Parts: sequence; C-alpha cells; structure tokens
Amino acid sequence: MRRGFTLLEVVMVLMIVGLLASLALPGAAALADRLAVEHEVMRIVVAYRSAWSAARAQHRLALLRITADSLAIRTVGGSGAADTVLAWLAPGPANAGVVLRSSAHSILFGPDGVAMGAANARHVLERGGVRREVVVSRLGRVRVQP
Repeated sequence: MRRGFTLLEVVMVLMIVGLLASLALPGAAALADRLAVEHEVMRIVVAYRSAWSAARAQHRLALLRITADSLAIRTVGGSGAADTVLAWLAPGPANAGVVLRSSAHSILFGPDGVAMGAANARHVLERGGVRREVVVSRLGRVRVQP
C-alpha cells in the first residue's frame, strides 16, 4: 500500500485552512490598527513629557510642536527666534498611517515646567475603526481618552 493523501483530502484541508484564515485576518487587521494608534498616542504623550523635562533640566523655555508629519521640541536660549535649538525631532503619526484629526499645535513650557500661553488641546488619532484622544490642559497636564 502506498503512503500519501488523496486529492479530496488535500482539498478538504485547504478549505478548512482557508476558512480559518478568513476568520482570523479581520481580527488581525483590527489589532494592527489598535496597536498603531496606541503607539502614536504614547509617542505624543512622551513628546509632552520630554518637552516638560527639557524645560526643567535646561532651565529654558521649551517649545513643543505637534503636526501630522513631525513631533519637534525646540529650546529657547534667549529672547529671539534665532536662539532656538532643535532638541528633539521624531516622525509624526502620519508616518505610521495614523490620521491626526486635530490641527497643528504648539505649547511652550517655562523653565519651571508650567505651560505658558496655552489653551486646552485635543489630539484625535484614528486608523481603521480605532479612535483615541490625547487631551492636554492649559497647564500641560496630559491624559488619554478612549
């Protein structure tokens, strides 16, 4: 007797594998969307905390600028714009395929770590069916909302 599989057995196994894959792939796409949005939310939170830390550690003004394309921190040494130094630069949420629904936002942290001249900000990040919000108070406190 020969060892092997009949064509019918191979077709049945392939049909079962295809059925299981079709059930698993939509869940995997939703998981990838959720992970991408969570990652970008945490990167924005880290940008705010890094700007606060830079202002406190260097005893200077630190300007955080958040756009869809980039997250940038500049420290201000003197009173003029020519005295700003790029302290940190990272790609924005658009680089990961996450849409930033809010407009570009800047916040200035003083040497004591308190935000200056800022209004409340809300950054809405979306990808697929996943949506998260980063809410920033006028004092620079950051919280994440589902």
